[in-house]
Amino acid sequence: SSGTPITPLVLESPVFYGTNVGCGRFAPSRPGLWAEDTFIEIDGATVFGDYGLSMRHSSGRIANSELTVNCNGIDINSRKAVGNVDYSIEIISNEITTGDGSPITVFDGGLVIIRDNELEGAGEASGISIESSEVQIYNNDIGPVGGWNGLWLLGSFDVVAENNTIHDTAREPIRAGEYGSSAPNPQAARVYLANNTISSDGTGVCQATRYDDWDGDFTCPAVHAYRTGVTMYDNTINIPDSGDADGIRAVGALLDIRRNTFNVPGTGVIVKQYDDGYAGSQQYGTLGFFSQNTWSGVGMTYNVTKSSITVQSEYIPSPPPDEYPALLSWSGPQAYHANDFQTNIVTTFVQDCPNCADLTPRNFPLALNMDNNSTTFTFANLSNLDRTKIYIETTTAPATVQVRRAEMVRFQTLVNGERVTDANVLIEDALGNDLYSLYTESDGYTPWVALPSDFHLDFRGLAGGDNPDHFADDEYEDSCSDGIDNDGDLTIDTADEDCDTAAGTRELSRYYYTAYRFGFGYDRSDFTLVDSTLQDTINLVNLGPTVSVTQSDGHSYRRIVNVTGSAHDGQLAGVYATDELAQWDQGGYVHEVQVRDPFTSEWSNAGLAVDTSGMAEGQVTKTNRPFSSWYYAIDMSNREEGDYVFEFRAFDGIDYSPIISRSIKLNTQPPTISVTSPSSFSTHSEGTVTFEGTAFDHYGCPMQCSVDIQDIYFQIEGPSFLVTTPTEGGAEWSWTWDFSGQPRDIATYTFTVWASDTDFCESVVDECIPAVLTLTIDNSNSPPFISVISPQDGQRLSVSEETVFEGVARDNDGSVSRVDIEVQDVVNNYLMVYSTSVTDFAPSGAWSLAWDSTQLMHDHQYLIRFRSYDGYDYSDWTEMFIVADNPPDADNNPPTFDPSGWSSEITLFCETNSQAQDRCTRAEINLLDYFEDPDPGQELILAVYDDEARDSDDHFGMVINVGMNGMAIYNPVSMFFYDIDIATWTLENVVFVATDTYGSKINSAPITFTVVGLEFQITPPEDDMLPSGGVAVFTGIGLPGKTVSVTISGNNVNNTLVGADSTWSLGIPASRIDGSATPVFKYGGNSFESADYTISVGDSGGGGLGMGTIILILLVLIAAIGGFVYFFVELEDEEDEEFDGTSEVKEEAEEDAYAWAKEPYAEPGIREEPPPEPESRLQKHEEHPGWLWDPEEGEWVPDPDHSDA
Repeated sequence: SSGTPITPLVLESPVFYGTNVGCGRFAPSRPGLWAEDTFIEIDGATVFGDYGLSMRHSSGRIANSELTVNCNGIDINSRKAVGNVDYSIEIISNEITTGDGSPITVFDGGLVIIRDNELEGAGEASGISIESSEVQIYNNDIGPVGGWNGLWLLGSFDVVAENNTIHDTAREPIRAGEYGSSAPNPQAARVYLANNTISSDGTGVCQATRYDDWDGDFTCPAVHAYRTGVTMYDNTINIPDSGDADGIRAVGALLDIRRNTFNVPGTGVIVKQYDDGYAGSQQYGTLGFFSQNTWSGVGMTYNVTKSSITVQSEYIPSPPPDEYPALLSWSGPQAYHANDFQTNIVTTFVQDCPNCADLTPRNFPLALNMDNNSTTFTFANLSNLDRTKIYIETTTAPATVQVRRAEMVRFQTLVNGERVTDANVLIEDALGNDLYSLYTESDGYTPWVALPSDFHLDFRGLAGGDNPDHFADDEYEDSCSDGIDNDGDLTIDTADEDCDTAAGTRELSRYYYTAYRFGFGYDRSDFTLVDSTLQDTINLVNLGPTVSVTQSDGHSYRRIVNVTGSAHDGQLAGVYATDELAQWDQGGYVHEVQVRDPFTSEWSNAGLAVDTSGMAEGQVTKTNRPFSSWYYAIDMSNREEGDYVFEFRAFDGIDYSPIISRSIKLNTQPPTISVTSPSSFSTHSEGTVTFEGTAFDHYGCPMQCSVDIQDIYFQIEGPSFLVTTPTEGGAEWSWTWDFSGQPRDIATYTFTVWASDTDFCESVVDECIPAVLTLTIDNSNSPPFISVISPQDGQRLSVSEETVFEGVARDNDGSVSRVDIEVQDVVNNYLMVYSTSVTDFAPSGAWSLAWDSTQLMHDHQYLIRFRSYDGYDYSDWTEMFIVADNPPDADNNPPTFDPSGWSSEITLFCETNSQAQDRCTRAEINLLDYFEDPDPGQELILAVYDDEARDSDDHFGMVINVGMNGMAIYNPVSMFFYDIDIATWTLENVVFVATDTYGSKINSAPITFTVVGLEFQITPPEDDMLPSGGVAVFTGIGLPGKTVSVTISGNNVNNTLVGADSTWSLGIPASRIDGSATPVFKYGGNSFESADYTISVGDSGGGGLGMGTIILILLVLIAAIGGFVYFFVELEDEEDEEFDGTSEVKEEAEEDAYAWAKEPYAEPGIREEPPPEPESRLQKHEEHPGWLWDPEEGEWVPDPDHSDA
């Protein structure tokens, strides 16, 4: 292969010599040039030899060449195709002379144009031989041909031959179709012959075959059509009188013969059916349309057997004597229901398969059907012919031959008063059988056609006539005796009330027409044909177009308005199975979509949308159509922002669609933004940062500026971080960024902030001018923290299968993801005995864990560690030591501790400037109120717990006395033995332990004994001037339980007890003061006097001792005696003082005549007992140096005065 369509292989003036061994089948002959799969151009060649040029699967041009060869001149086989494009070969202006073969052959799908050639020779072949190819033949001189035909056509061919001269052929000038006993099976094919001059001497002999029943050999006709379609327009056929050739012979053909001139000595037209001779095989009749032909020299003009012929507008020559111009016959038995229509006829097929090419003859006016059981001859407007000259051969039944007298009919198609050319008009009979398929010409008219107005049979038996007489011209041989329902009223012949011989009426012919042209309109109606010419007008109805716009009202555009949409003509369904269905439904196509913008007042000046469907004009398929998509664009950059109205309509060449309007929003300027908070370069560490600001947009101004603000965008860029996020916008906006999920470090982030409207800056900065801020984001992690509720440090833990650890874990800047727990055996070098993690937390951060602690060893100390984790950092370990309570006796119930009412701290007070044994308050706790043994009959051993893991509690058991009665007593003075500094006398986290008979133990909750050192203090009132009847209130600090008294001039005025919180308050009434006085306070055996305490009374009411003063003195004396009695009882009975002292004082206070002055300032009672009596009850024994025996408590206590030295 070589060459391309653009750059073919070019051969100029070559000379080719082929072999010269003859054309025999087995001769080793070769062509002068063999070209295969090539693009080639040959110009001015000279070729000699057996074969000339052989072109196979090639394309190109052969021109101006001379070929003189023995066999075929130019052989074309198949065609050149690239993709879906077929390329032809042109044979132009050549002189080809052959000995035996054809000057040109085209086989096997060739695609060829043959023009202006001189072809002769063909001693044993035809001028042009074509098989199953597409060939166009123009202006050629073909002949003489010594062997066979001018054009020999077979297979599935599609040939056009115009303006050619075909002469001096040995056989038929034109043979079309598979004629002959050895020919292949017939295939759909057609030939179009126009303006050709066709001649022969009319003496060639053709052989009959069993398929055509020509009764032996016959003189070859000018045109021989065999199971093919033949169209002949304006040709001249000349056969000299020396011959006896017919004009046309056709077997099972489709004939469209118009305006031809036939100068032939034989019969003008002989048509028959195709019958292969096998019983039950389908027979194919010839269907022909003849109009305006000129017949000269003929004997008989039409000879029709088992076929259907329509003839109109012709002069029919008179035949020789004893002959008739038209002969009609039906060969063989009648085809009717009794024999299942075995001998019926149909038209030959025009397609070899459903998807094959439709090879209906070009412009064929008749519908492809015929009466299947009769020979029909339809005539109209014929000169020199009537029913008396149409001879009907004797047949087996009258209905096998019909003579149809017809009228000339034509229609003009209009739409909106305008002529429509190329409209298809389909005419049907009353029963819906297609008769004609016509197309209107440039004036809008169809060609004249013959439509039967009356039907005639040569039938038997009607009285008064010689029937049958071979003519259908008797009085009653009309539409009332034709066996046809001509008017479609479902009644036939005399059963139809229209058939009334008395009234002279008969059944008239009714017809339907359907007129349609794609893009113009459609109409369907009916008419009744009377015995006259009919010319009528068909007004097509056009279905107007429809246009739609994709965008809704309010759609926004940025400077360039680009409206899109779709349009269609007629009706539009969603899916079509074929292109034809789509075309029928829509009925046309949209020619243009017009757009009237806001600045155009008249539709005549409207703009046009751009078709983006990709379809050619007028091309409608099942999937697409013109203007199935379109757009209209207009630049409005120089317009103000606002709303504008556009109008749209579609035009289908006939009508306009309804107008659609759209209001669009125009944006021409981007919005602006400002950020008011935070300021750039600020630092944020709270997990979030809030941005606030304003935005402005021109759309809506002046009344509703910024109404089109859509979103505020934040592009955040930091270390390995880049994200853009939108938030709802407006004229004023705010947004909070939660950066708690960012890496836990301090980093600098850049924030690019801009506003978007409907068209500008959506997702990207675009043309907007953004605000850019640089912020320092402190997202460093705060470690979590943990607190443990259970167990507690120093606790003696009773083992269980459901021992519960619980606590709270929180994180200030996030959430805790887990709590790690470890249990280590202290005795065994902190061996890990249990570890786990807790991951379930309550919203408050509370967590708990139930675990089986029965593996712990009895009386072993264990370190329990807890820490929390927030996904980034750990909290510090919270550690505590516990002692496992797991005695061997598994049936023993360990003691219990009830924390109800248990204090975590008791505050005690000690005088720092005193060395007395009672200088401190002491704490007493009845441990049996809190510890209990659930097992009856067991006594608990109570003691102070000594935690081996800490040294600070080693002396707690020495200074806290736990008696057999369960009373735990702590006198801070006992710490004097260890350290004289009162600041060290506080005991922190003291734990008591209860042990049952089996050694099971339980620890108490920790309690702290806080010792506070104090000195006696007096605080005078702020105002030292009292009004008459007033009270001067002195306050101060002292040891709880001690008495504070006050005297003036040696007279006892008032007294009170120091409260449990070490404060006291005491009032001096103005009635005890004459003018001014300096009170003297007594506390712990000491007197306190100071000028700062002096009090004055304004307006004393005179000098001397009045009665009121005397009464007051007596009351004070009584109070002093009461105080003396109280003090004496307190010293004599310590035990009463410890338990009842407070109540006695209260009773004494109730008897105090000046209780009105003291009561409002009295302090509530304290938990701590008052100081013990000075004399110690402890006994010293020599055999126990360093220890003292307490006979009341029944226990040994440390001797504070003992020294190892």
